[in-house]
Amino acid sequence: MTDRLFEQEPVLLAELRKDNKKAFAWVYDRYYIGLFCFVRRWVREQKAAEDVTTETFIKCWERRARFDSLDAVQAFLHVTARNACLNHLRSLARSGARERAFTEWLAQEDRALAREDGPSEDSLLDHVCLEAERLPPQLRRVFKLSFIDGLSNQTIADQLHINNQSVCNHKARALQYLRAALVNKDVYKLWLLTALLQKFWGH
Repeated sequence: MTDRLFEQEPVLLAELRKDNKKAFAWVYDRYYIGLFCFVRRWVREQKAAEDVTTETFIKCWERRARFDSLDAVQAFLHVTARNACLNHLRSLARSGARERAFTEWLAQEDRALAREDGPSEDSLLDHVCLEAERLPPQLRRVFKLSFIDGLSNQTIADQLHINNQSVCNHKARALQYLRAALVNKDVYKLWLLTALLQKFWGH
């Protein structure tokens, strides 16, 4: 079964109920970037953020047979990650390491719950991560490995079994997609995008 078939919601859900690991890999690949960026806003340590994100997907796999829609999958990932972040910040607050961060988290959650349209997506990172989730699969993988994992072009090439030039081409195409997605929204965001992706281009 090809990955493209998993884009059909009934097919994906049916395969998840059959314990199809390729179907779950599609879910992981599709939503990892956005979820990690959400977690990283509150869990500043890279390794801790990776652990929270990974544990969230493990819990999603354990629940795989219960989902009745893709929206339910997304909601579960978000709520589970949010609770894990909250627990992480509580732990830090108890140790006195990040009391202010914990207070800010609670304040933002209260503001989000008070709004009819849900949590704010005004930050550039939110916009970039949202659009990155919509990248074609291979571009999304390259974006994750470079921008999030911080791997070099050669390491990415080795992991994906492609050559170095292909990695460069994928990065260029990913940036084109993101520029096109944001150009009509806000020129200021587009300018900031270039600065934000300096790390992405820096390998």
